[in-house]
Amino acid sequence: MKNYYISILIFLCLFINQKLFSQNQNDNISVDSIKTEDNSSIMLNVSYTSNNMEYISGSTEKIPTLFANTSFTHKSGIYGGGSFTNYFSDSTQASEYELTAGYQKYFDNGFDIDLSYGWHNYTGDSLLEGLNYDHAIALMAGIEAGKFYFSGDISYMIGNTKNIFVDLSISRFIQFNHIFSKHDVLLINPGVSISFGTDYWIYDNMTLTEKESTFTNLKNAGYSYESFSYEGLNMFIPVSYGIKSFYLTGSWLYRIPGNKYEFLGWENQSGFMFSLTYFLNFKK
Repeated sequence: MKNYYISILIFLCLFINQKLFSQNQNDNISVDSIKTEDNSSIMLNVSYTSNNMEYISGSTEKIPTLFANTSFTHKSGIYGGGSFTNYFSDSTQASEYELTAGYQKYFDNGFDIDLSYGWHNYTGDSLLEGLNYDHAIALMAGIEAGKFYFSGDISYMIGNTKNIFVDLSISRFIQFNHIFSKHDVLLINPGVSISFGTDYWIYDNMTLTEKESTFTNLKNAGYSYESFSYEGLNMFIPVSYGIKSFYLTGSWLYRIPGNKYEFLGWENQSGFMFSLTYFLNFKK
């Protein structure tokens, strides 16, 4: 289940890149006078993360991850894209890819919504696999209040089991224009989020005996099972430098699992993610 954490890190970084670009385009005319939601656009992204697993024993393990994503967004708000992720481990390698289609809409009052569907495939050792799912339906909504951004999203994952996940987050936009030229910008977006979800997927690969033993241990420790509960706390600090349509981002991310998941053996996880993103706008 290790790459479940990594998927969260990648999602946060990719979302931040998109949001930062949108924020910059709408607030900083000197960088690009065309608003993203008024034009069709293509996004190309490559990201790398060191991803440190911090075990209870004090030992650490690195699972470097390379992520590539491309998407096309029509000015109507309809978009589609694909992504590929490769995980590097000392003992084994794994990869996954996903095709996504959806609709997003930005409103003048700072509110935005995003509804998407994704088809997912994973290849590799099950020890590195996180959530085993084939289809995902997600709804995200957010609102800007000054320089703060509040958001919430709910995801429905369909695989061997059906699971629901909810994330609530708050972040702050800090923007500095004209760092080295009139066409560049520095964006800092620190934030925190809390995660909730069902746990059916955790027991997918367990035998009946293993399930019964795990359920008994959870019950004796005062935790629920096969239920919806608190998962963990995420902290992230991305720093992005953009010049025209190119963005270079360095992000620090840290995740602390909830008590129930720590009891199940989940570890704290930290990582630095480096990302290069290119946006191509098609003018009217």
